[in-house]
Amino acid sequence: MGLDLREVAAPPWEEDLLVTARPKGVVDVWSLMRGARCVTFETVWGSGGWRGALVPGEHPVVVAGAWEHHGVCGYDLTGQRLWQDRSRTNVEAVTALTGGRVVVTHLRRATRVLEAATGEEMRTLRGALRVIALRPDLTLAVGGGWCRLLDRSLDPLGSRISTGLNTVWCAASDGEHLAINEIGGPLRILDSDGQERARIAEHFRHLLHDPVTNTWVAVQDFGEKNSLLRFSNDGEVLERRPWDLHIGGTATMRGGRTLILNTNQGGQVVNCADWSVRGLEAT
Repeated sequence: MGLDLREVAAPPWEEDLLVTARPKGVVDVWSLMRGARCVTFETVWGSGGWRGALVPGEHPVVVAGAWEHHGVCGYDLTGQRLWQDRSRTNVEAVTALTGGRVVVTHLRRATRVLEAATGEEMRTLRGALRVIALRPDLTLAVGGGWCRLLDRSLDPLGSRISTGLNTVWCAASDGEHLAINEIGGPLRILDSDGQERARIAEHFRHLLHDPVTNTWVAVQDFGEKNSLLRFSNDGEVLERRPWDLHIGGTATMRGGRTLILNTNQGGQVVNCADWSVRGLEAT
């Protein structure tokens, strides 16, 4: 019987390690190079599921947050708890950044940037409802009706980009263009100055840019009827592949060359250039 995997987390530039979550906060750390599970341990969790991130570095850290009283905790890869911050609950999202940092988003409170190894607060990002890590030197802050690119230091790059009434759900960048998809659609491809280049009137749950083929890849999720799409900078759909398995979580790895899908048959590792697939072995 396969593992009941619900969520998956890894920053887009990570080459090897990822973390998946099961019910009640049990997480598994996997190695792509080994194609197998490294370790399993328990983290905090709460209503609404698991919210966490794998923060790479010399000593990687798993940071997990809960909606209720547990707050936010950091764990090393043995499962030992390194720190716990109960000062703020209602954790909505946890996002890994470069430099050993992690972003924690709370309901109706300022988004915080923490040092993953200690939990020390480094700064806040006021007005940001979500933060999406795009590249090592590029992050997207999402607010109500707007989004804005941030540099490695989380300082603004250019002006705010106006979006629709719905929040941007997923995004990706090739360094020159930005692709964003709001909740409910559409998907828009923007130039570096924020001007719209193309639009696809569909909704996707995950986006990435594959540097090998220089195309965009998206995951479309309609319950049991899913598909993977490849499209150009002009929004032309180049390829559409049906995907029969239920998808429970998605992540980009290896700079966009690899797509991770949590499915009802376990973790699937997709090569974005040729759609070849291999599984993660629960050894």
